[in-house]
Amino acid sequence: MDLKPGNILVTPSCTPVISDLGFAKQLRIGGDFTLIGGTEGYIHPDARKLVEEAKSDPNRLRGEALRTTLQEAWDLFSLGKTFLKLLEVIVEQNPKPLTPYVRRYLKLLSCRLLDGHNTDNERALGLSLSTFKEIKYESVLQATTDLEKLTGIYNLESRIPELNLHVQDTIQASTLATTPFTNRVRDLLGHPALMRLGTFTQLGLLNLIYPTATHTRLEHAIGTFSALCRYILALYNDPLNPLFRQIMREEDLRAALLSALLHDVGHYPLAHDFEEAEPTLFSHEQIGYELLNHERSSLSTSIEKTDGWAVPVARVVAILQADPRLMKGSLKDRILHTLINGPIDADKIDYLMRDSVRLGLSYGKGTDLERLLRTLTIVFREQDGQTYAALGIHEKGKVPAEAIAFARYAMFGQVYWHHAYRAIKAMLQRMIWEMLAHAKDEKARKQFRDAFRKFVIPNGSVKGEQDKLFPLTEIALGNPINEVSQIQYGDLSMLYWLANRSGKVGMEFLELLRARKLFKRVLVLSSEKFQDKTLWSNLLEFYRTNKRGWKKKLKLQEVFQQRIVELVESPPEPPPHTAVITPDARNSFIVEGRSKALLLIDIPPERKGSDTPLEFVIEEDRRRVKSDEMRTGTLEQSILWKALQESFQESIGKLRVFCHPDHAEFLSAYLSRPVIENALSHALDKVETE
Repeated sequence: MDLKPGNILVTPSCTPVISDLGFAKQLRIGGDFTLIGGTEGYIHPDARKLVEEAKSDPNRLRGEALRTTLQEAWDLFSLGKTFLKLLEVIVEQNPKPLTPYVRRYLKLLSCRLLDGHNTDNERALGLSLSTFKEIKYESVLQATTDLEKLTGIYNLESRIPELNLHVQDTIQASTLATTPFTNRVRDLLGHPALMRLGTFTQLGLLNLIYPTATHTRLEHAIGTFSALCRYILALYNDPLNPLFRQIMREEDLRAALLSALLHDVGHYPLAHDFEEAEPTLFSHEQIGYELLNHERSSLSTSIEKTDGWAVPVARVVAILQADPRLMKGSLKDRILHTLINGPIDADKIDYLMRDSVRLGLSYGKGTDLERLLRTLTIVFREQDGQTYAALGIHEKGKVPAEAIAFARYAMFGQVYWHHAYRAIKAMLQRMIWEMLAHAKDEKARKQFRDAFRKFVIPNGSVKGEQDKLFPLTEIALGNPINEVSQIQYGDLSMLYWLANRSGKVGMEFLELLRARKLFKRVLVLSSEKFQDKTLWSNLLEFYRTNKRGWKKKLKLQEVFQQRIVELVESPPEPPPHTAVITPDARNSFIVEGRSKALLLIDIPPERKGSDTPLEFVIEEDRRRVKSDEMRTGTLEQSILWKALQESFQESIGKLRVFCHPDHAEFLSAYLSRPVIENALSHALDKVETE
């Protein structure tokens, strides 16, 4: 009840002893009134309301209170005040024995002992007052553990073996290094929910363009986990900012590791193509949340069992759904979220490096990962009375961090938005839209949604269903599939499921994809090539998923094709004389143009690297921080990252009109570019006015 510097004695051997135990009380003994007391300036505010000043000394406080009102937090508050006083004396008299990092660490620890009753002068690292209410200590054991982290008594690697990079059992599934393969990692990867990720490819049908793009979604999940292990170690050993080391407990770090392994648990074959066509219905994230929260799922049991991860499933979901911009989730969850979904997160590190290595490209391999890890930190600032916090860097890591942004830019420009791959995506989108068009009412759409979920996640839970995932022979119109295809088994099964529900167009497109007969470009437009900037802007707006639904996009393609057929029948200008323009070719295009899908329109969607910006602690303030425990440094946003983010779509995105491979050569020769552009503008105006 009366902790303060004057009541702490130190023996000649430097052992501290608490003295003057006149007010000491045991908690939870009876419910009667008892004498309490304390000292002004060191007594908890709640206790201060129950006592009065003594006549002999106004700083001596005493009174009576029910034992049931006594709290351990009262002593923690007094201890925090005592630590702050000791630090004040040390800084004034002889600060050299304590390094700036240690003083900063102890100041943060002291302020967290104050039970959220901090004043403006008791705000370590510049954190907001509301944040200290959130990260306050609940017990002295927590504070003791954090002191042991500082002194080296606490060994993180022994408590969380996945962070011991020199553990005996490893798995070689990351492009970075070997990955710790502990028993609980092995058990989780052996669960059907994770095993199913190994049955389909990471990049879908990209192997039709890059034959070596056959790596699986499971490889990426393990790689993200491996990268996150290194991120956690780097942040834990941040030489300037103690926030991550101090506030993250073992259960927080276990939950973060689980979030990395499970962040794609809701994925399914061709998921990104389905989501691009209709993001609400086919969201792999939503499927993942449903799978994690499913009452009958054995996955939650694997996560929560006490001899394994011992983490509530709800905590994993909370980390995945946190949003630093909107202050959604706790401070710790918002920080951990940016390690998996941020501008330089572990997810990007893995897929950029993995895809580059597997495809034989150099873009992702140019990342100086070791330099990046040495400069990782948590950037934070006060925002609307709260603390915005996210993964960031010290300025000396600015170049390797921006290299990740540029590698992503290059990979999208050369791989993910490759013209032939966009043709595949346009074909898949048309199949999906045709499938959705078959659901005429709400009841039919619900039946379709249920059928889709049952196919990608049997019975809503994958327990015992691994041998039944993607039953290819059962969905190929009842006939076994004997033909050879370059498409991988899991992706091919999804294609058959889709084609079987998307009518004549779907079955024809399936045959084209199986035979690798892709739609061809007949028109390519970018923002620079558009003389009419309004049309470009309107098309961008039209094709942004959150602005227009799939019905409008399907209608645009149909109206555009109808207009092109009319122009082929009655050309506005005499066609040139070439070998490909023959009466048979013209008649064939007109006939099939009235009954088949021959033309597709494609614009890549907006792909923000992250909703949170890439920020860094400027170099000048970094030097000052080394000698000032009160400062954390001024933040600046990466100009390069921001520029790439804001102009991503317009910089490397192109509008392409694709034509059926049997007619592409004829159409390109028969109609001029301006005629096709005018037809596109005509179709857009007609659809918008309907």
